[in-house]
Amino acid sequence: MQEFFFSNFSVDAAKFTWHVYLCAVVLYATMIYCTVWSINQQPFNRAERMSWMLIVLLIPLLGVLLYLPKAWYNAATGGLSFWKKPKKQKKFYGY
Repeated sequence: MQEFFFSNFSVDAAKFTWHVYLCAVVLYATMIYCTVWSINQQPFNRAERMSWMLIVLLIPLLGVLLYLPKAWYNAATGGLSFWKKPKKQKKFYGY
């Protein structure tokens, strides 16, 4: 099985054309867009939100990997506002 694989495929045959680079750029841009959207959905104050955005945008892949545990923790504990149950409104009886 290995002989078949190594005889028919090689790393030298890989060609990195503009299609490959375009696909990588589109995937990376989509990942950054989703991460920034997620940061904006979190209940952060302005300073914390801006610091996470700078970390994600300035440290290419590591920034997203650093942010993921924080996002998972907020999602698991109900920190996201759209996951919380709506508060019961008090009835207003008027005057």
